[in-house]
Amino acid sequence: MKKVLLVDDEAYMLELLKQLIAWEFYGFRIVGTAENAAEAMKIFHRESPDVIITDICMENISGIEFITRIRMQDTTVKVIIISAYDKFEYAQRALKLNVNGYLLKPVNREELLNTLIEVQKELDSKEGYQDRIQYLQESLDQLRKKYLEEQLLRLYRDETDSLPEELTGEGYWCVLSLQTIVRSEIVFIEQDIRSAQGVESYLLFVGDGRFAVFLCAEDSGKLDECLHRIRDKYCKEEKSVLCGVSGISRGNPTLLCRDSKRALQRLFYQEGFFFSDRGEELREQCGEQVEAISRERFMLWIVAGESQKCREYFAQWKDQCQKRRTEKETVVGEIKCCLGWMKETARQDLTQEYESLEQRMADVLRFSEAVQIWEEGLQLLESHGMQQCRAGIVIGKAQEYVKAHCCQEEFSIEQLAEYLHLSKSYLSKIYKSETGESIWNFVIRVRIMRAKELLVGTNYTNYAIARAIGYSSEYHFSRAFSKMVGVSPSVYKRMYMRVDEGT
Repeated sequence: MKKVLLVDDEAYMLELLKQLIAWEFYGFRIVGTAENAAEAMKIFHRESPDVIITDICMENISGIEFITRIRMQDTTVKVIIISAYDKFEYAQRALKLNVNGYLLKPVNREELLNTLIEVQKELDSKEGYQDRIQYLQESLDQLRKKYLEEQLLRLYRDETDSLPEELTGEGYWCVLSLQTIVRSEIVFIEQDIRSAQGVESYLLFVGDGRFAVFLCAEDSGKLDECLHRIRDKYCKEEKSVLCGVSGISRGNPTLLCRDSKRALQRLFYQEGFFFSDRGEELREQCGEQVEAISRERFMLWIVAGESQKCREYFAQWKDQCQKRRTEKETVVGEIKCCLGWMKETARQDLTQEYESLEQRMADVLRFSEAVQIWEEGLQLLESHGMQQCRAGIVIGKAQEYVKAHCCQEEFSIEQLAEYLHLSKSYLSKIYKSETGESIWNFVIRVRIMRAKELLVGTNYTNYAIARAIGYSSEYHFSRAFSKMVGVSPSVYKRMYMRVDEGT
C-alpha cells in the first residue's frame, strides 16, 4: 500500500477526496488529512507518505511554499496539486518543484485516478531507487552546506578575521542583507540566488525576519550580475523585500559582516525600498548608542498626567535613534520597558491589552511600527486612566520594603531608592508629599515598634535590642526611643511590668 497525505484548507474538499475513489482497492492508503501546511508538515514527518495531494492556495503558508519545504527534505515523495486556478504562473511554479500532477477543481475522478496510476508506476519502477540514491547524495550536500552555514554564522556574530578553512580561496565575497515584510518570499529569493551561474550562496537567518546571504564567486562580475538581478526583481517600491549589500571584496570578511549588520540597521529605519552596493555608505553614524529612557522621569510625567511631556521626551529619544541608527534590539528593548511601566499604572483590566502590545513588539520589522506601538500604549493609558496614583504604588512598596529590611544595620534610604528604581531625592519628596512625614521617620517608627515587642517579650539588654533593630550603639537607640515614646527603654519596660503585675 502506498501512503497518501491529503492537504486542503477546506474540510469538505478533504472529505470529497476521501470518497472520490476506492483508495485501498487501487493500492493506496490515506495516512492523514490536514487543513493547513503546519499540520501537514507534522504528518509528513510522522508518516513519511509516498504521495501528497495538496491545494495550492492556503492561508499563512501556501501550497507552493509547503511543497518547497517538502522538496528541501525529500525529493522522492510524489506530489499532486489541486487548484481552483488555471493561471500559467501557478503551473510554472509547480513544474519547477517537480510535481507529478496539476488538477483543477472540481477534481475529476478519472483524471485523479489516471494520475495516481502513473505515480504508482513511478514508485514501483527502478527510478524510485535511483531517486533514493539521489536523495541521499543531496542529503549529504545539505549537511555539508548546513555545516558551512553554521561556520559562517559564527563568523558573522563574532566578527573574526578569517573565513572557515573550507571556504578559503581566491574568490570574491559579499554579504547580501535582506529584510522581508512577507516572510515567505525569502524562499523564492533563495531559489533565484541559487540559480545564478558561477555563484555559491549561504543563507543565514539572523533574527526577526532578517537574513544575511554570503555570496562567493571566482569572477566578481558574476556576483555583480546576481546582485543586480535581485535588485531589479525584488527591490522595488511595490515589493516587500529590502536589501543592503556589503560590497564586493577579496579581503576582510569581518568588514563585510559589519557592513551587513549596518545595512540591517538601516533597513530597520528605512520606510521605502532600499538597495546599496557601496559599503562605505552604510558606515556613517550607524549603530551609535543613545541614552536610555529614564524610568524616573517617564513615570513622574505619567503620575502627573503630563502625557504630552512623555511624547516630547520620547520624540527626542526617537530622533536620536533614527539619526544614529541605533541597533534594533536596543530600540525594541527600550519601548518594551515603556510599555511595562505603562502597564504598572494602568487599570487591572488593561493588563491583557498591554501584553498584546508587548507581543507585537517581538514581530516589528520597521522603526515606525515600534513607535506606533508605543503611541498606542500611551493612548490606552490616556483613554482609560490609571488604576491608582503611581505615588500610592511607590509608597506601598516602600513601606513593605522598610518593614522587611529596616532592622538590618546596613539598611539605608539609598538602598530603598535603588530597589524602587528611583532617586533618593524623588522618593523622599513624593513620600513626604503624600504622607506628611519623612521616609526616615517611618523607618524609626517601625524600628521602635519592634523594640517595644522585644522589651516586653524578651530579656534582651538594651544593647542587644539596639543591634537587633539596626542601631550600631545603645546610645542612639535610647535617644531615638525616648524621642518617639517619651520615656527611655528601661522606664518603658518597668512601666509595662508594673501594669502587668497589677493585672
